[in-house]
Amino acid sequence: MGLVCMVLHFNLDSVVAQTDASNEFSVEPIDGSQFRTIRAFVTGNDLSYPSIPLDGDQTLTFMFDGFGTQAITYYYQIIYCNADWSISDLFSDEYMDGFVENPVLDYHFSVNTTVPYVNYQVKLPNDDARFKISGNYLLRVFDNQNKDQILLIKRFVVYESLVRIDAQVLRPLGTDIRDNSQEISLKVIHDELPIADPFSEVKVNINQNNRPDRVISNLKPVFIRNNELDYQLPGQNLFTGSNEFRLFDFSDKSRSGLNVNDVRYIDTIYHIQLRLDEARTAKKYFWEEDMNGKYLVNLSNSNYVNESADYAYVHCYLPMSDPFIDGSVYVLGGFCQWQLNKENKMTYNYDQKYYETVLLLKQGYYNYFYTKVDNYTGQPDELLLEGSHFQTENDYLIYVYHRGFGQKYDRLVGYQVINSKYQN
Repeated sequence: MGLVCMVLHFNLDSVVAQTDASNEFSVEPIDGSQFRTIRAFVTGNDLSYPSIPLDGDQTLTFMFDGFGTQAITYYYQIIYCNADWSISDLFSDEYMDGFVENPVLDYHFSVNTTVPYVNYQVKLPNDDARFKISGNYLLRVFDNQNKDQILLIKRFVVYESLVRIDAQVLRPLGTDIRDNSQEISLKVIHDELPIADPFSEVKVNINQNNRPDRVISNLKPVFIRNNELDYQLPGQNLFTGSNEFRLFDFSDKSRSGLNVNDVRYIDTIYHIQLRLDEARTAKKYFWEEDMNGKYLVNLSNSNYVNESADYAYVHCYLPMSDPFIDGSVYVLGGFCQWQLNKENKMTYNYDQKYYETVLLLKQGYYNYFYTKVDNYTGQPDELLLEGSHFQTENDYLIYVYHRGFGQKYDRLVGYQVINSKYQN
């Protein structure tokens, strides 16, 4: 263990030296035009999914940071979408009360941080924007000086409970998938909602861990019995189980947290060096409590985390004897909105025999994993580096939409989150 630590300390010094010299492996400059730590959750529950009932007193909190010491007046819009997240044809007064565009007036300057930033917040609904119908919504943020340039888009849903969802996560029966996949058993009971034609009026979507790349959409019932729609067909509602997320914690800058090997303050900013990771494809399943890809802004000694948590460069390493010749490796998770971009793309270090990258992240607790992206198809394949198991603990978000004859929008009449491990 001592040898490993010594090698890791040497690697961090090397990275810093290369950064100062502007060599091939360097951290991106902190760009004030980029938003960071973009989050959406039910107010009071930072780890919740962005969904609230239409009739109720719950609100959603949207939060993001902009670097710098000056606050900028940003504006937000609320856009209504169809079940497939395409923008609907409804006018704004058909789906909301209030103003089409509103300024972001709730902001706070960072306090005692090495990286200065402004934390912006929007709570919905509010006095200027209230929802009239259930369904899919977008929050769009833009600078009033350039309305055509959308700076931030965040999805959320407003739902009604007009149908009952009876769902369970099962182990598949097929011998080739039963050890690495999960199947969703699903019925929709609509005693309170008349449905004339379930095949054309109802759309059902299932999403794993609120990931945009893990969705089964527009399901159609297999059987119809009185007021019950049965979506149980072997092999239809099938997801790869994947693996439990990797995790690290740097809530405290004064010491190394979970899966953190070293913390250093270098050239005006903290550097967090994670322990060496390894591919888990051939490893047996091991359960470890995770957040299903989410992250939590956190400090060990403050109650004002949103404006007191600092930013740091987080160094990630994935040892491999040789690089992939047909693909690239990325670090993914909720921290990057599940997007493949240049910051979370890894570079292969031929001298040290590992992939590496540097992420600029806010203090807290993070989930992540590694994925290989094919150079030709552009398709990510996390199973190659992470493996897949039917035992993996996953959340499944189930959405039931209804658009009756002559209606112009997809009403979200049912919404439920089930968990593969913690089932009733």
